[in-house]
Amino acid sequence: MTDWDEMAGVWLERPAGGLWRRHSDTLNRGLLERWLPERLDAVLKTDLFDEAVSDGLAGVLGARASRVVGVDLNVEIVEAARRRHPGIEAHVADVRALPFESGSFGAIVSNSTLDHFDHEREITVAVGELARVLRPGGSLVLTLDNPSNPVVALGKALPRKALNRIWRLVGKSTARVGLAPYYMGATLDPRGMRETARAAGLAPGDETTLVHAPRVLAVMIAAALESRSPRVQSRFLTVLAACERLGSTPVGRFTAHANALLAVKPSPGDPSETG
Repeated sequence: MTDWDEMAGVWLERPAGGLWRRHSDTLNRGLLERWLPERLDAVLKTDLFDEAVSDGLAGVLGARASRVVGVDLNVEIVEAARRRHPGIEAHVADVRALPFESGSFGAIVSNSTLDHFDHEREITVAVGELARVLRPGGSLVLTLDNPSNPVVALGKALPRKALNRIWRLVGKSTARVGLAPYYMGATLDPRGMRETARAAGLAPGDETTLVHAPRVLAVMIAAALESRSPRVQSRFLTVLAACERLGSTPVGRFTAHANALLAVKPSPGDPSETG
């Protein structure tokens, strides 16, 4: 059993509170509603954790695509996602070696999947593999941890073995407050995301930032409000949503927990934007 297998089991047993998950799911759904076409034949999601513990993106993807496929390395997460969302074709698979033919999907959603590797070169391999299974004209929505966020940077600077050991000792407690139950691996800044997309033959497009509320503090407050009235919870969600306005300010590059990029695979004959 790997570190992630053990930690995922604890996290699934006691996931972060539903109030925080509602906020996170809303942000991700809004991004896809802006960036993905209204109708798709097949779409791939590269991480099923959200769908294993909450509504995730199953609804917005199912409304847009006739076939929704998901992959995750962890067997428990895949099984939990299948139980919660029977409409998703869930597979245990590695994004660096996907079990699909080239050009299988009209869109791919990869939110916070490729930032768990040890090295940037593994992100490059994974993006190349995603580009392979993406159909010409198809869209890749890529989200990675923001290395300019001080909390993210601190998490990535911590020693992996020590972090995992501590998490195993107090795992259920940290799960309650939403501390990351995994090694925060290599990531890319927006420029690196664009360059990696181009190297894979994709044309970078729109960019944005996500999750500007201080995550650990917000998750702790959300957990404390789980038993409060819907009115109180609604007010808190409004506050969290208001924090996203920081994305349009100079400090947004530091407050964002994640950077997001839309990249398109050019169709034959399209003017090249990937050079």
